Amino acid sequence: MAKIVLENLGHSYLADPKGEHDFALKPVNLTWQDGKTYALLGPSGCGKT
Repeated sequence: MAKIVLENLGHSYLADPKGEHDFALKPVNLTWQDGKTYALLGPSGCGKT
């Protein structure tokens, strides 16, 4: 079966983020399994794309 694994995925607009408050997307670890449905939710304009 296929799956998508995201390990320590995060994003900061700073060149050298120091703490959790410096991240637009805090680092996450996820495993998405084949045949399941997932959604990324957030308010309009928060950078989901």
